Amino acid sequence: MLIGYVAPTDPFKDKKEWSGTYYGLCEALKMGGYQVEWIPYNNNMMTNKFLAKVYRVFYGKGSFIHSRLMSRYHINSIDKDLNKYDLIFVPAQVDIVAGLKTSTPIIYYTDGTIPLMVDYYWFDFSNRAIKEAKLIEERALKNASLNIFSSEWAANSAIKDYGIDSNRVDFLPFGANIDDSLINYKVKDYSKKKKLNILFSGVDWVRKGGNIAVDTVKKLNERGINSMLYVCGIRSEDFPTELNNVDYVKNIGFLNKNEESDLQKYLDIWENTDIFILPTRAECSAIVLNEANAYGVPILTTETGGLSNYVINGINGQRLSLHANGKDYANVIENWIKNKKLEELSLGARKLYETNNSWKAWGAKFASVIKDKINE
Repeated sequence: MLIGYVAPTDPFKDKKEWSGTYYGLCEALKMGGYQVEWIPYNNNMMTNKFLAKVYRVFYGKGSFIHSRLMSRYHINSIDKDLNKYDLIFVPAQVDIVAGLKTSTPIIYYTDGTIPLMVDYYWFDFSNRAIKEAKLIEERALKNASLNIFSSEWAANSAIKDYGIDSNRVDFLPFGANIDDSLINYKVKDYSKKKKLNILFSGVDWVRKGGNIAVDTVKKLNERGINSMLYVCGIRSEDFPTELNNVDYVKNIGFLNKNEESDLQKYLDIWENTDIFILPTRAECSAIVLNEANAYGVPILTTETGGLSNYVINGINGQRLSLHANGKDYANVIENWIKNKKLEELSLGARKLYETNNSWKAWGAKFASVIKDKINE
């Protein structure tokens, strides 16, 4: 089966765009047994900037991608014969899905909906911008033969907020944006650990809950649990200066996984990580959680967005309330240690990755969904 893959960048090569998700999805489709061909379109930066200015004149503050203006611009630049494909796969690009005209079944894959984003990721957008965004999204959801989301949270919104038939909605969690061939997984033995290596990763210190992660490790050390917090993804200029000389915090900085040296450093970090902490304030589907799962690293995160498909309480970690503070997180870790739960959670994380939350699992489940809902 030949799939036409619509993307703004080459999904066979680019491991950076959308945190490497375009590349990961391309690999997943190939692992699912499909032949994949890239369908490019014009995505010129200067043109986008011009159209963004035009958009703001009419709509004020908002997302210019979620507009008929961008939909027409992108759709008109596609010059391939869409009817030659068995399926058209479009990840994340709602404006394109909204405007595509073809008899070939369209599969739309994304991680959220507009009703979920407003006052969660999107703040102070104009009413006109939100109305336009919902119009584009509704057109996309109705134009697609199948809408697949990266979490049940997002999938349920399509059904509830737009009335999309549940037979045209499904969910498949993201995989990890590290090639399986590079993941050196080893069964963890926590019994002889003299110091816990705790990893926090994310480019947005505030939204990802960086201060809570720091306070967690501070509390652990105060209780006699020797712990070190490694911070990854935060550029030096964005890292709180007051933490530069804190002896239980080490900022690794931002690592570009397209650079071999940075990638190797990132892999080394995961191999030596005992617990992953992400007290995020808002999240659709954090791919980094599956990187933790791939390495069998127990996870502490929050009960928000679509994270329940990535962290299952008591299986591979724990989701805490958004009101939880460093003391609460430290309590959970201390309990894990006292009750010797870390090894069990580590094995649970790896099993979840292998069976459900890897790109390999994604490819197999995608093939099953297509067979059931498109080729029935």
